[in-house]
Amino acid sequence: MKKGFTLVEMLVVLGIIAVLVGATIGGYSKFVKTAEKAKCQELVGNTATALVALFQKEGAWPRALRTAAQGEGKLDATAAYPLKDYLSLTVSGTTLSGADRLGVVSPWATALIKARGNGAVSESTKVPSGGTIDDHILRFALDYDGDGIIEGANVGGEAVDIRATAAVWCCGKDGKLEAYSTGLRSDDAYSWTKGQTVNVR
Repeated sequence: MKKGFTLVEMLVVLGIIAVLVGATIGGYSKFVKTAEKAKCQELVGNTATALVALFQKEGAWPRALRTAAQGEGKLDATAAYPLKDYLSLTVSGTTLSGADRLGVVSPWATALIKARGNGAVSESTKVPSGGTIDDHILRFALDYDGDGIIEGANVGGEAVDIRATAAVWCCGKDGKLEAYSTGLRSDDAYSWTKGQTVNVR
């Protein structure tokens, strides 16, 4: 007599497989989230390093960076251009032309730009994870007087004094930059540590 699986046995096996798949997907999702955050943190750190290297080479901050830092402090296409050789940005003539054509943007915005193509997005394009591309452009502040402290960087709506030559920060996947005093516990990324923060007001 031939013996096979009963319906109950088959359902039990399928149930076990479903539980294992569910656990794997949950772990994979957490891994992806951690990897995305690390990629954003690396970009922010590398950008701050590039700013310092540029300053050391030139002996002064380029006009495009000074102008941008006195405004919103966005590393948009104009402000980011002087960093082209330090961050391997794609350049055509005197403008950025690759996925960086809108400036230095978070990994989530970069993925959207690459998926849709350079010509199909603008700063107002919504990023699926939250916010617009404009929200995902990295922000920065510079030490102008050479005392080693950046005074009054506008980080998430708060004035922050930072012990650094250049500071860079970015919103997280949600496209929202939290107030700095709470931001260190959020998904936002900073190029400095809490110990480098001199004052928050």
